[in-house]
Amino acid sequence: MHWERLIDELGAAVDAEDRRELVAEVADRTRHETARLHVVDRLRAAAETQVTIGVDGWDPVRGRACRVGPDWLLVEAAAGPDVLLATPAILWIEALPPRAVDPAAVPAVDQRLGFRSVLRAVARDRRVVLVRLRNGTECRGVVARVGADFVDVGAAPRAGAAERCVPFTAIAAVLLT
Repeated sequence: MHWERLIDELGAAVDAEDRRELVAEVADRTRHETARLHVVDRLRAAAETQVTIGVDGWDPVRGRACRVGPDWLLVEAAAGPDVLLATPAILWIEALPPRAVDPAAVPAVDQRLGFRSVLRAVARDRRVVLVRLRNGTECRGVVARVGADFVDVGAAPRAGAAERCVPFTAIAAVLLT
């Protein structure tokens, strides 16, 4: 009887050690997987979710996360027009689900459709925009040109109007008016 109890205890100890190793390995793999994620991967998983987003220089934006690019988020605002947010201007996000979209599963088009590309489409359509800057100021006009890291916004949709050159790093949000 003594031998059976000893062998059972030894077996239980081996099982317990195997469980501890498995738990440690799962935790390590989870940390590794989480470390390779970006906020846009979390935002992609939040599609169609109601979120509140703190924006540098502005009041929080509340609404439904619609589309996500590599450096932007489109929010269908709860009040007012839809908002194109520059992700560098995002300070915090409330109600973001803990899950994420695996970056390897994102279609190539969605990976390449950056803030600059969206602004070029706005320029092509000659749409009037309200550009909210991260310092809390705004400029309104037509997107005249889009460079590698800047956008020229005309003060009015007519030729000869004064333009402002706005670096992307200064932009918090863009709204179509």
